[in-house]
Amino acid sequence: LLDSGWAIMEGPALLVIKPDNGKIPFPNQLHMSATSELTLSNVSNGLVAFKVKTTAPKNYLVRPSAGTIAAGATEKVQIIMQPRKDTSLDSASDRFLVRAASTTSTQPLSKSEWDAKAKHELQELKLTVQFADHEQTITRDTDVQQRRRQYEEMQAYGAQVEQDVEMLHKELQSGHGKSGYSIFHVFVVMMIGSLISYMAVM
Repeated sequence: LLDSGWAIMEGPALLVIKPDNGKIPFPNQLHMSATSELTLSNVSNGLVAFKVKTTAPKNYLVRPSAGTIAAGATEKVQIIMQPRKDTSLDSASDRFLVRAASTTSTQPLSKSEWDAKAKHELQELKLTVQFADHEQTITRDTDVQQRRRQYEEMQAYGAQVEQDVEMLHKELQSGHGKSGYSIFHVFVVMMIGSLISYMAVM
């Protein structure tokens, strides 16, 4: 009855985990932290204790890194990558291990309790870090910059049109509109200004 999008961990049938491809996805970005998420689901009939370990504890914060999950319940685990200083993919070799075991206590298992568990009592899943393609990341950032620049240009043009419309109104009210501007001209400029303003907020 399990969703086919979930990955079954090796060992006793205690937890299933998502994502299901054994990869923890992160954007390939610099100088900013990034967060990925694991979803653990207890498919057993009792309490299950879990623990998440990594080969690079200085590079990641795991919240929560350990706990218990009631039968039929789920737990979301956040994995926060610390800001990276270069674009090398060294972090792609980082590994994570999700370990699970049956328990009768709602408290997380201690190190000695985990060590006392026999291998056949443990369910484990190994995961690796996966970065988004660097070229795709650059293209996405470039698209965002272009859209921001277009938005700013349209805002500036819209402001200029509004000034022109206001000037025309003043000239018409003062009786100088006959010198070159007609009501039709004012109407056209107002319509253009409205269109530009509308496009700028899209």
